[in-house]
Amino acid sequence: MVRRRPSRRLLRALSAFGLVFTFALTALATWSIVDDSRGSEAVAEVLDVEHRGARSFLTVRFTTGRGEVCQALLRVSGDANRTVGTGDRIRVHHAGSDPCLRVREAGDRSGWLIALVAVVLLLTFAILTRVAWRRPRPPLPLRYAGMP
Repeated sequence: MVRRRPSRRLLRALSAFGLVFTFALTALATWSIVDDSRGSEAVAEVLDVEHRGARSFLTVRFTTGRGEVCQALLRVSGDANRTVGTGDRIRVHHAGSDPCLRVREAGDRSGWLIALVAVVLLLTFAILTRVAWRRPRPPLPLRYAGMP
């Protein structure tokens, strides 16, 4: 059975595209983590509780440190599957920019997962790019060509 190898140009193009994509993903993940650390915590009032299967979503209202009143929908983490009702108060963390859009429960660290995935993909595509763009090995000398 004759096995065809993918062309070197295709491997080079895919590896270069993947490397650029993962650089952008890593930069966005880093910016997201920095922006999240610039935010602050606030006490939020639960306006509505919605259960979708095993997940619970809360609609909360809170006031940021700058005096902006926000209303947001956030998912309750699996560990904290506690009874939260309408009118309860919980602690939330909001990002520095767009505090009304990027809200999570205080203590929820799931945002670091995207940074970990981005770094792993970056290393993978860096290795693939190195392999695809390296110079091919020279052929064996003819004196070894007939050896078993």
